[in-house]
Amino acid sequence: MLVYKDIITGDEMLSDAYKLLPVVDSEGNTVEGLMMVESKMVTEGGGDIDIGCGNSFGGGDEDGGVDDNSQNVNNVIAGFQYTETQLGSAAEFKGWIKDYMNAIRAKMREKGKPKEEIQAFMALAPNIAKFFLKNFSEVQFYLGPSFNPDSMVFSIYPDGATTPNFYYIMPGLVEEKF
Repeated sequence: MLVYKDIITGDEMLSDAYKLLPVVDSEGNTVEGLMMVESKMVTEGGGDIDIGCGNSFGGGDEDGGVDDNSQNVNNVIAGFQYTETQLGSAAEFKGWIKDYMNAIRAKMREKGKPKEEIQAFMALAPNIAKFFLKNFSEVQFYLGPSFNPDSMVFSIYPDGATTPNFYYIMPGLVEEKF
C-alpha cells in the first residue's frame, strides 16, 4: 500500500486506494504537478445491514435493520480526517500559495532532493497557482488531521456533481510504502 504524506506536516493525505487522475484545465491543458481523486458518499458506522427481509434471518426486530448509528460521509474527507476551513479572498490565497510553494521548496532542499528536481517543481508552481486562482470561487479548502494551516487540500465540484474532486500538489507529498 502506498500512502502520501504531506511534506510539511507529515499528515497522511492520500493513499493508493484512490485512483489518481491528471488535472486538465478549462482550456484542455494538463496541469503538471497537480493530481486529483474523485470522491463519493459512503455509509459509515453501524454493523447491521438490512437486506429487506426484516427478522427472517435473525437479529433485530420485525421492523429492524435501520441503524441509527450509520451516516453518509464523503469517503476522502472521512478517510483522511480532513476538516473544511476558510480562506478569505483570492489575494489572501495568492499570498498563501506563494508561501506554501516556498515551504515545499525548502523541505525538498532539507531532504536533499537534487537541484534539478527542485527547479522542475518551481517551474510547475506558477501553473498550479494559476489553476486554483482561476477557479478560486469554486475551491473549498481542507486542513489535514494536524489542523496545520501551512498545508491544505483543495476540492472543486465538477459541473453537475454531488461530490467534489480533491486536488493534490504532488511535489508537496512524500510517498511511503507500507
